[in-house]
This record gives sequence, C-alpha cells and structure tokens, in this order.
Amino acid sequence: MDELLFDFSRDEFYISGLAHALGPVKRALEQLARERLLASSVESLEAVGYRHNRSADANTAVLDLASDVFRRLLQDCGKLDALIVHHSYLVNTTEAAACGSQDLLARANYFPASLLRHFDLDHIPYWGSYASGCTGFMSLLVLASGVLKAESVDKVVCLTADLKPPEAAYDSVRERLLTSDAASGFIASRSPRGFQVMGVGQYSSSRKLIPLVEVVKRAVQMTRRLCDMTGITQNGSSMLCHYPNMFLEGWQLVSHFLRVPKENQIIDGMAERAHCLSSDAIISLEGLAGKGSGRIHTVYSFGSGLHLAVAILKEI
Repeated sequence: MDELLFDFSRDEFYISGLAHALGPVKRALEQLARERLLASSVESLEAVGYRHNRSADANTAVLDLASDVFRRLLQDCGKLDALIVHHSYLVNTTEAAACGSQDLLARANYFPASLLRHFDLDHIPYWGSYASGCTGFMSLLVLASGVLKAESVDKVVCLTADLKPPEAAYDSVRERLLTSDAASGFIASRSPRGFQVMGVGQYSSSRKLIPLVEVVKRAVQMTRRLCDMTGITQNGSSMLCHYPNMFLEGWQLVSHFLRVPKENQIIDGMAERAHCLSSDAIISLEGLAGKGSGRIHTVYSFGSGLHLAVAILKEI
C-alpha cells in the first residue's frame, strides 16, 4: 500500500475548542443560478442533495471571515505558542500586492502574517499549507503534531479559511459539487480535552481523476489499518463516521463495508450550507463534541490534488 499512515495513539495529542464561521449570505440554488454563480444546472445539484450555500459578500476578505474564529480560539487558548493555517485555494494564501506594484516581496504577504499583525501578535511563529485541498483538516493535524514537539510549545491554533476565487463559480461540474465560504479552527495541545488524535492516514495522487470505487476501497482499507495500528477495535456499530458534504454514494459504500449503521453516518448540513472545504470536518466535530466520552470518531476528507484522508479520534 502507498498511503501515509501516522500512529499518534501514544503521543498525548489532543484537539479542542473547535469553532467555525460561515459566509453570512445564504442563497438558494435558483438565486445562485440567476446571479450566474453556478456552472452546473440547478437540477443536477438538487439531485445530489444541495439546496443552498453560504457565501461572503463582495467586500469581504479572507481575513474578515477568519478573524472572528481566530478571536474565539485565542480566548479559549489563553497563551498562544504557534499558528498553522490551511487554505484550499491558492489565491487565499496571500494578500494581493498593491495595484501596479512590481516589488518582488509584495507577493509574499502571507495570510497568517496579516492575521497575526491584525491581532498584535507579531512574535508568534506560523506555518501555512494549501496543496492538500479539502483534506486540510488532516494536514493541520500532521503539522501540529510536529510543532508540538518544539521545546517551548504547549498550544497551537490551527485555522482553515477560504473564499471562492474571483471569477469562479461556487460549483464544479464534473464532480457535481457545491461549495460555501467558510472558516474554522481548533486548538492542538498535549492537554487531555476534546478529542485525542489516535491516527491519520493520507493517500495522494497526481492523477486527474480517481475512480469512485478506488476511493471507497482505499478509505475502507485505510480505516482498518489505522484501527489495527492504534489498537482500536474495528466495530462499525460503535464508530461515528464524519463524511464531507460531497460524493454521498461513495461514503454510503464505505459505511456498508465497515458495517456502520445509518445513525452513525454523519453528513452535516449538506442541504443548508453545501460543502465547506476543509471546514466540513471541523464543523461536524464541533456539533458532537462533549456528548459521549470514549466514542470513536472517524473523519473522512477528499480534496483536489488529489488527496484522500482519514483521521481517527477518541472523544475525551
């Protein structure tokens, strides 16, 4: 097998304080079509299960959308030691250079630096990623696990935020995918609260397309192997599976092979908020946090690139 599998079960690695914000404008599919914000037909998106999306208005910047989430994370975190940011779209990783500027370094105005300046936190070290698409939740976990090994680091804020790129539609035709503008985040630490990160698996391919049957097969195999590595009993009836708001047929097949009952299959707000990129996983976990100590949560993501990722968490 050519997946990357990480065993964190002995690392005392936890995430907590999950928070999110959605674009404030809620539009039905018909309105999106009238405003020429769709590339697909309303009927094709309805058939998948979408009804609305959430978007920011034209004057909103990524910094605006993310600041409220970051503020809440700071309040929960107390002393911040490091920041990690993920974007699904390259255009959101930096602020645009001044119009007409030919200055080379004006193109290196990175989003996390702008965010930290906004909060007068100039001394905080930061990292960023984007190339793993909508599997950013797993990328944040893997990066945070390494940062937490630094001598002076106790808590890391992990944040993901995206606005639709200018001139693009909110949907993708081939994948029948409708997206929303969203930001979300969590605190990674060695303190036992929230969820313990047990394991993370990721498969990446430079192919243009991965057949759905392969996505299903790999998701099932990665889940089973992560359970074996981390010492978790493979019992679909006691596992909550969090799926992103896309490709329902594929995730239903994953549940079938893992024997996960319907009530344990978490598809969160697909009709009302569409697919929120890397925020899907965080929003879903936020809604169920603190409701069942000891429960196993398996989180799935699929992103452009192409990437398939799985995380196994144990609720504290």
